[in-house]
Amino acid sequence: MATEQDFEIQKKRLDERRIRDAEARWKSFDMHGGERPGPNEKPMPMIISQFGTWAVTPFGVECLVYPYEIQWDSITDEKVGDEYWLSHLTKKEWVNLQDFADALYHGRMIHRYLQSVGSNNTLENAHNSGD
Repeated sequence: MATEQDFEIQKKRLDERRIRDAEARWKSFDMHGGERPGPNEKPMPMIISQFGTWAVTPFGVECLVYPYEIQWDSITDEKVGDEYWLSHLTKKEWVNLQDFADALYHGRMIHRYLQSVGSNNTLENAHNSGD
């Protein structure tokens, strides 16, 4: 059973996450031209789900604080697994790898569902969840 201390720890964690997420969204808004984007600037991405500095978007997975995006068909490609993306993004100094890994995991589930690229409730997919 959870204790009052558990409650306080989780409340603090969620409050800190909310602040961090808001800061990342503000940076993304600013990177995309703020309130007066230029005619050639892409608008801020629509966020389906946010994981700190990374977000799942209709495009795929996008970094909110650095111009980096991965299209949905690249993250759902069954030939390209976690090892490729993690080793590739580890080399970038600006990447929060935990945020990216969370966004990649959830982005795959969301985009596979949206594109009907298999079912996420089979025993085979549960066994091969590491891609």
